[in-house]
Amino acid sequence: MIGPPRDDISAHGIGRPVCVALSRRAGPPSAIALACLLALPPAMAQQAPPSATTLDTVEVLGARHELSGFPGSVTVIDGDTLRAGQRQVSLSEALVRAPGITVLDRQNYAQDLQVQSRGFGARSTFGIRGIKLIVDGIPSSALDGQGQAASFPLSALDRIQVLRGPLALQYGNAAGGAIVGETVLDGGHRVDVDAWAGSNASGRLATGIEGASDDDAWRWKALGSYFTTDGDRPHSSAERAQVDTIAQWVPGEGQRLRLVAGGLHQPYTDDPLGLTRAQWQRDPHGTDPVAELFDTRKRIDNGQAGARWEDAYATGREYWLGGYGVTRDVVQFLAIPIAAQRAPTSAGGVIDLGRQSSGVEAGHRWDGEHGALTIGAEAGWLHEQRRGYENFVGTQLGVRGRLRRDEDNRIRSNEAYVLGDLRPADDWTVLGAVRHARLHFSSDDHYIAPGNGDDSGSLDYRETAASLGVARAFGHGEVFASVGRGFETPTVTELAYRPDGGAGLNFDLQPAHFDSAEVGARWRLHSGDASIAAYRIDGEDEIVPADNRGGRASFANAGRTRREGIEAGINARLHPQWSYVLTVNWLRARFTEPFSYRVASGGVEQLQEVDAGNRIPGIPQADGYAELAWNDASGRIIAAVEARASDRIATDDRNTDHAPGYAQFALRLQWRAAASGWRAFMRVDNVFDREFAGSVIVNEGNARYFEPGAGRGVTVGIGWSDRPQ
Repeated sequence: MIGPPRDDISAHGIGRPVCVALSRRAGPPSAIALACLLALPPAMAQQAPPSATTLDTVEVLGARHELSGFPGSVTVIDGDTLRAGQRQVSLSEALVRAPGITVLDRQNYAQDLQVQSRGFGARSTFGIRGIKLIVDGIPSSALDGQGQAASFPLSALDRIQVLRGPLALQYGNAAGGAIVGETVLDGGHRVDVDAWAGSNASGRLATGIEGASDDDAWRWKALGSYFTTDGDRPHSSAERAQVDTIAQWVPGEGQRLRLVAGGLHQPYTDDPLGLTRAQWQRDPHGTDPVAELFDTRKRIDNGQAGARWEDAYATGREYWLGGYGVTRDVVQFLAIPIAAQRAPTSAGGVIDLGRQSSGVEAGHRWDGEHGALTIGAEAGWLHEQRRGYENFVGTQLGVRGRLRRDEDNRIRSNEAYVLGDLRPADDWTVLGAVRHARLHFSSDDHYIAPGNGDDSGSLDYRETAASLGVARAFGHGEVFASVGRGFETPTVTELAYRPDGGAGLNFDLQPAHFDSAEVGARWRLHSGDASIAAYRIDGEDEIVPADNRGGRASFANAGRTRREGIEAGINARLHPQWSYVLTVNWLRARFTEPFSYRVASGGVEQLQEVDAGNRIPGIPQADGYAELAWNDASGRIIAAVEARASDRIATDDRNTDHAPGYAQFALRLQWRAAASGWRAFMRVDNVFDREFAGSVIVNEGNARYFEPGAGRGVTVGIGWSDRPQ
C-alpha cells in the first residue's frame, strides 16, 4: 500500500525491491527490464534525492548497512505492507513484491507454501529449502537448512528483509539467501484486534498487545492468532493457532536485551496430495481418491525461545551474545500402498518425528572512519527422533500400525565468520566476508529386523562460503557488483530415504556448491524506488528430487547447473492519489551436463537419465507481479487491482510435462476511520475464477505433479486499535 505522500522516502509504504544481476546475454529480458525502468514517472528523474538519514538499512550478520553502501541484493518490506488489505496467513501475500522471489502457493497447509529465490527452493516437497529463515534472531530454519514459513508472525513483524546474491551466502547453509523478520519495539501502549471471514469457511482472529514500562526501559509485544479453513479442495481443511511474544530491556545507552518466545499448534491438517494431468483437467479443484482412502494428514507442534544481548560499550565498538532453543514435533500419514510396505526395507507409511535444537552465537564489531570489521561464531545442536509405522492395521487404512523404522539422528554444527567493509572514498564501499562451517551428521538405527540390518552411520562436512562486493553511490542511488561461492549440505529429510528403496540414510548424497555473480543498480527518490539487476549462478552436485511418491521423497545429486536471470522492480507514485508496483523476473535455469540416478518403482529398479539442456523443474522462466492503487485525498480509503503472472513450469527433470502458464487478478479495498481506530478491508482473489496449477510436486513418482490453485475467493475483514494512526 502507498499512502498519501509525505516528505520522507518511507511514506511509500511498500517494500523496496533491490535487485542485482549479471549475464553474458542481452536479449528480450533486458529489454523488458529497461522498459520497466523507462516507465518511471518523470518526477523521479527530476527530484532531488532524499537525505542520507532517510535511507533504508539492511542487517547482515548483526551489522547494519545503509543501502547506499551495500553491494548486494535486498528487498525491505515494511509492516504496513505485510498487513494492509491482506489475510496475514501466508508469506506469499507479501513476497510477490520482491524481485527475484517466486512464490508458488500449494493451497496445501500440510506442506506449507513453496518459496524460491532465484530458483533455489523449487525442489522442496514441503516447507522452504535453500533459503535461511530468521525471525527476531531465532532461526526458523533447522541446522540442516529445512525451514517453515508458517512461523513468521505476519501480524507482529515490522519489517522483513529478503537477501539474495553472493553476499547473502554468508548466512551459511542456503544458496538462495535469507529472509529475516524483525519486530521493532518503539511504540507505547497499544491493543489491536483483527478478524476476517472468507470463502471455503475460512476465517482468522488475531489480537495483539504492546506496552512499555513507565521509564520505557522495558518494552514488549504479544500476539495470538487462530486460523481455520475447509480448503479449496476436498480433504484440504486446516487450522492453526499461534502465539508470539517479544520483550526488550534497555538498561543504558547502547545496551539491549531481547527475549523472544513463541508457539504454533497445527492439529491434523488434511493433505489433498497432487493430481495427474488427467485428473487435473477433469476436475481442476479435485483430490486424488487415495488421499481420502489413506486419510493423508499432518500434525505440527512448534515451540521456540531465545535471548540476545547487545552492548555498544565504546565508540565504534559493540558485541553481542545470543542463544535459542526450538522443539518441533511432526506426525504425517502418507499414501504409501500396502504392497510397497511389505518389503523388509520399507519405513512404512506414517512418519513420527520429534526435533529438539539449540544454538549459541557471539560476535564483535569494530567500526572506524574508513571501514568496519565483524567477527562471529555460532554453534548448534539438533537431535531428531524419527520413527516410521505402517499406515494400516489389517484392512483398515489411515491408522498407525506396526513399527518399521526407529532411529536417532543428530547434527552438530560449528561455524565462524569474518565480515569486513572498507570505505576508501565517500562514494565507494567494498564489502567482503568468509564463513567456514563444520557439520557432523550421525544416525543410530534401533530397528533391526530380518532383511533390514543396522543402518547406523555418520557423515562429516567441512564447507566454506566467501563473497566480495563493491558499491558506488551516485546522486540518488548506487551501482554495485558482487561475486561469491556458497554451499548447501543435505537436510536430514533429504538423507532420510534412498532412491533405490534401500534401508537407512542416503549416504551417497553429497553437498552442492555454487559460484554466483551479479551486477545491478537501484534508485531511491521521493516519487518511488526502482532497481534492475542480472546474475549468473553455476552449480555443481545440486541436490534434486529423485523420486516422490505418496508424500515421501528421495534425493540425488545432479550434474552441473546454470542459472542466468534478470530482476527488475519499481514502486512509485504517478500522482498524489495514484501509485503502482511492478516486479519482473526472468530466469533461465538449466542442467548443463547429463546425469542419471536409480529409483525403485513397484519393486523394480529403474535408471532415470536426464539430458543436458533440460530445464530445472519447478522454476518458471518468467513471472511477475503488478499493482495499481488509488487513495482518496485523506489516505483513509484505498482501492487497488493486483495481477500475478507466471510462465509454464517443468514438472520433472526429464521435462516430460509442464504446468501451463497463467495470469490472475485480485481486487482490494481498504478503509480506515478518521480517529476512532476502526479499519476494514475486502478483497476478491482470482477475480475471473481462472483455473491454474498453483504449484508442482517435482518428480512425483505417480505423475501427480499438479497442485491446483484456488478458485475465486472473497474475504471481508475488520479491525480495531485503541491508538489510531
